[in-house]
Amino acid sequence: MVPGPNKNPGNDRGTDRNRRVSATLSPILYLFLAPSGRLYLKVQDVLAHDEAHDVSPPPIVSKRRPGPKHPKYGIPTEHWPLIIHRVVEQKEPLRSIAAAYGVSHETIRRILLHRYQQRGQQEA
Repeated sequence: MVPGPNKNPGNDRGTDRNRRVSATLSPILYLFLAPSGRLYLKVQDVLAHDEAHDVSPPPIVSKRRPGPKHPKYGIPTEHWPLIIHRVVEQKEPLRSIAAAYGVSHETIRRILLHRYQQRGQQEA
């Protein structure tokens, strides 16, 4: 609120921010629009030059997940009995065993789950 009798001095000062602009915002825009304008001719020249060299389409690159192409998944099966022994008989925490092998504790848990599923199938 502005003090004094004049409550809306924005128009007098030329600072009315809500007025609509009837002219284009860029004074250079007419150079792109006019067929004889320098920028219009330059853009057309660049476009024509690019079309002449685009004879073949660019090769399509297949999308791939980030990381190595052949990641080392899990733990080799020959190490599983040792891991099961460490967890079941020595009562070592899953996270410490996982840290020793460079995997997550979930990987160790899945190895145990796999063992119990195999044992359940053998008994059935």
